[in-house]
Amino acid sequence: MKRLGLCILITLCFSNELFADTFELATLEWPPFSGSNLPENGINGQIISQALSYENHTLAIAVFPWNRAYRTVKTGQTTGYFPKYLNLSSELLFSDAIGVSPIVLLERKNHPIKWHVVSDLNRYTLGVINGFINTEEIDEMILNGSQPSETASDEKQNILKLAAGRIDAILIDAHVYQYLASTDPQVANVAQRLQINAKIIEHKSLHVAFIDNPQGKKWRDIINNGLAKFDPLAMQEALLPFKNRTVD
Repeated sequence: MKRLGLCILITLCFSNELFADTFELATLEWPPFSGSNLPENGINGQIISQALSYENHTLAIAVFPWNRAYRTVKTGQTTGYFPKYLNLSSELLFSDAIGVSPIVLLERKNHPIKWHVVSDLNRYTLGVINGFINTEEIDEMILNGSQPSETASDEKQNILKLAAGRIDAILIDAHVYQYLASTDPQVANVAQRLQINAKIIEHKSLHVAFIDNPQGKKWRDIINNGLAKFDPLAMQEALLPFKNRTVD
């Protein structure tokens, strides 16, 4: 009887290992959400790992420049990448939310931005990241020429341009700005001259984007099943290295 019980236990352990897979996703340098120098490659990586753990799978993450991370999925090199804003018109598949991104205006304290509706921003020159999605309305205004804007290669460059007075404000995730202000010496040096505008532009949900094929559908469903077993947004809040009252 003991021998039979041992055999069953060994069989169950073997079965769990047999069906456990390591799933690889691509991501970009966007701390604190993702990045090569962060614990488990960032807050989003920790949330996805938690979801996969509930389904008896593990996560491997490859960090690339953002445009290359996107291409790895489009070309089939990887099944998915994160974080991605939800875009229902995309040919990609999307997981349930793995976090939330508060999009704000960062401004100089001596030059606050006054606005009530988004079109009021047309009076100002905004700094944006080359190729990044902002909000549907602002991106449309930039595209049709009604919104003055300047592009930068990354958030740090944008922040330094703002501090130097070369632009009026920048669009940025509030958590990303606070992370840079607390970890990057150049950003910290100008942070006392800057502030987050009191009015939030938009709270955008963050997702894993998958290639639209059977493999992508399989892993989307696996991750969604895991996400349903805990509160990803509460986990994000708990993992943030700082608290920002302005984005509650």
